[in-house]
Amino acid sequence: MIETQIDGRVVRFVDTPGFSDTNLSDSEVLQLIADYLATAYKNSLKLSGIIYLHPISDTRVTHHATKNLQMFQKLTGEKNLKNVILATSMWDKVSREEGLLREQELKKKFWKLLLLNQAKAVRYAGTTDSALEIARTLMANKPFFVQLQKEMGQDNKALRDTAAGQQVMMDLIKMKEEHKRELEDLEATMRNTAAENKLMFEALKEHYQERLKDLEKTLNDERQLNERAVNSLTERIKALESRKCTVM
Repeated sequence: MIETQIDGRVVRFVDTPGFSDTNLSDSEVLQLIADYLATAYKNSLKLSGIIYLHPISDTRVTHHATKNLQMFQKLTGEKNLKNVILATSMWDKVSREEGLLREQELKKKFWKLLLLNQAKAVRYAGTTDSALEIARTLMANKPFFVQLQKEMGQDNKALRDTAAGQQVMMDLIKMKEEHKRELEDLEATMRNTAAENKLMFEALKEHYQERLKDLEKTLNDERQLNERAVNSLTERIKALESRKCTVM
């Protein structure tokens, strides 16, 4: 988190990792974001806006970028999209013609739903003035809680049961099944290869062990989300038990 002053007001910028991060799984990223948002909710700290950065230098919108957008919408909530700025960056890395074509593709295809819900698309020029213009636009908003905060804070939902959590759980289940199928295919190939080609068998064995680690990581992510759900339920039960009820 970076704290600064703009026009005499204290402004805090919180940088979060994206989903499909190379070092963190989606469940770990979600837990990091949820922990910060839960703390902010308890302290009645609301957001003035959200900035979604997209490099215009990217030649295509990848599966990872699409997943980021899906998770972003589930975290934020449709009603809060009017407080979102979709900022394209790195305009100095492309020609004007390339940039305009990619910007139009984003607006007409990938960002269409967000823009229909009053999100704003802007260009970040990489300068202080450009950053200040974006910040001032968001500072004019009425502070709000994102959907994830309301689900966990007001509705007492466990992270797993929120819209964003359910999306991650669905992805984990899909990944788990894919890993299992791939492992079964590798096992069959290894059995048929063992007697014929030792070098090929060793290569397949190494690949098998890597996929096994992927499966273990996926299972661990799923287990952690389920454990958090159980802990959340236990905490709510304890809170209810600690309250004194009076019958009139």
